[in-house]
Amino acid sequence: MPVSQRMQNAENLIVEAELELASIAQALEERRNTASFLSPDQGRERLDLLLEVSRRLSRVLNLDQLLNVIMDSVLSLTRAERGFLMLYEEDVLKFRVIRNPQNQEWAGEDYQISHTLTQQVIDSGQPLWVKDACQDANYSQSASIADLKLRSCMCVPLFSGQADSRKLLGVIYVDSQQLHESFSAQDLDLFSALAAQAAISIENARLVEDIRRLEGEKRAQLEQENLSLQKLLEEKGELLGQGQAMERVFTMIRRVSGSDASILLLGESGTGKGLAAKAIHQLSPRQDMPFVVIDCGAIPENLLESELFGYEKGAFTGAYAKKPGKFEMANGGTIFLDEVGDLPLLLQAKLLRVLQEGVIEHIGGRDPIKVDVRVIAATNRNLEGEVKAQKFRQDLFYRLNVVTIDMPALRERRSDVLLLASIFLERFAAKYRKGITGFESQAKQALMEHPWPGNVRELEHRIERAVIMCDEKQITAQHLELKQDTRARAAFGRLKDIKQDLERQLLSQALADNQGDITATARQLGITRQQVYRLMARHEVK
Repeated sequence: MPVSQRMQNAENLIVEAELELASIAQALEERRNTASFLSPDQGRERLDLLLEVSRRLSRVLNLDQLLNVIMDSVLSLTRAERGFLMLYEEDVLKFRVIRNPQNQEWAGEDYQISHTLTQQVIDSGQPLWVKDACQDANYSQSASIADLKLRSCMCVPLFSGQADSRKLLGVIYVDSQQLHESFSAQDLDLFSALAAQAAISIENARLVEDIRRLEGEKRAQLEQENLSLQKLLEEKGELLGQGQAMERVFTMIRRVSGSDASILLLGESGTGKGLAAKAIHQLSPRQDMPFVVIDCGAIPENLLESELFGYEKGAFTGAYAKKPGKFEMANGGTIFLDEVGDLPLLLQAKLLRVLQEGVIEHIGGRDPIKVDVRVIAATNRNLEGEVKAQKFRQDLFYRLNVVTIDMPALRERRSDVLLLASIFLERFAAKYRKGITGFESQAKQALMEHPWPGNVRELEHRIERAVIMCDEKQITAQHLELKQDTRARAAFGRLKDIKQDLERQLLSQALADNQGDITATARQLGITRQQVYRLMARHEVK
C-alpha cells in the first residue's frame, strides 16, 4: 500500500479514536453526576479523579510517556501497592511498566505476579478481582501468590476496536499484601473504566507513532527521489536551477515520473525539454528499458513514417530488409517525440492509434504489432493555436496533453543565469584544460542583462566560446561578446518596461473580455493556460 494511503488510513483511525474518547469522557461526566455505588462524597471524588485521568490521557501522544501516566493513574485510583502494565508486541506479552515500591529483585524479567490471574483474564477477556487470594481456593495453591503473600488482586484487559472486532492489546495487573487495603467491586468498576480509556489512548499513541514513522519514510523517499533527480540533472547542468520556476518543474517531474501518463513538454527551443524527458524516464519504473528519441522536425516527411513505425522488406524502393521502427525499439520503455507539432496530419492519425490501442503497423505490413510504450512529447509551438488552425488534431492534442510541464525561458529565471554559467565554465575549463576561476564583475552584469533568446543552449555555447578565447584567470565581458554601453542598457530597460506594461494590459483586457475564463483567455491571446497563469502571477493579476 502506498505511504500516502497508509498515512490516510492511520489518520482516519485517529479521528475515530478521538470521537470514542469524547464519548467516554461524556459518559464519565454523566456517571459522576449520578454516582451512588459509593458514599456520595467518595463516589464523586473517585469519579472526579477518573474524569481528570481521562482528560490527561487524551493529551499524551508519546507512547512511553503515556504508559507511565496510565500506571501512575491506576495506582492512584486503586491505592494498590504494586502495578504492572503488559502489552503484546509481535504476539508476545511483554512488561512495559513496573511499579514496585518494595524494590523487590527478580532474575531477568521473571517478575513475580499472579500469572494464573493474568492468564485467566487473557483467556476470558473479562476483568477479574480477587478479594483475598491467599484464602481463595481457586488461587491459594499458586506459588506466586503464596510466596508474595498476596491478599487482594485485580487484573483488567486492554481492548481496542469495537465489540465485534476487539483486539487484545495487553493487561494491567495490580495487587496488595495488606488485607486492610483490600480492593472492592467498585474499585474494579473504576479500574475497568480507566482501562477502556487507556486502551484507546494506547492505540491512539501507536497510530501517531505510525504516522510519524510513515512521514519519516515518505520524507526519506522524497529525499531519495530528489537525490536521484539531482544526480541525474547534475550530468546536464541545463536543468539545474534554484528559483521557483525550476522548482515547479522539478516537482512536476518527480510527481509524474512514477505514472504511465502521456506528458507534453512546452517551451521555447533551448529550455531543456529533452533533458526533462530523460529525467522523467530515468525516475520511472521503466528506467531500465529503452529511452528512444526522435526529432519530428528534423526528418523529411517521406521518411518520418518509416522511422516511427518501421517497414517490411520490399515495401518501397530501397527497402531491402525488414526494419523495426522507433516505437518497436522503445517497447517497454519511453519514446520522446521532440517537436511533435511538426508531425504531418496523416502521421498524427497513426500516432493517435498507438496511444489509443497500443498497436502499430509496418509500412507494407498487414499484421498489427502490440507495443507498450510511454509517450513524452515536446514542442515550442502553441498547439492550441495549431488545433484552432486545423493544423493539429484536437483528439491527439488531448491524448498527449494528459500532463503538461511548461519549461520556463531563461529570461524568466534570471536568478539561475550565473549558477548555470558557473557550471558551464567549470565543465569547459576542464574540457579545454584552462585555469579559469570565474567571471569579472562586468561579465556577470552582461550575463544578467542579456535577454537570452536562445535560452540555456545559447548560454552554454556562449560560455564554451568564451573559455576557448580566454587566456586569463577570469572571463571578461569582451570574451562573452555581450558588452553593452549605457545607452543600450537604458534602451533595453525602457523596452523591457514597455513590454511588461503591454503584457499586463493585454492580459487584464483578455481576462475582462472572457469574464475570468482562463481557457478562453488563453485562446484569445494565442497562448497556453499555463502561460496565462504564469503571466497572472508575474503581473499580480487576479
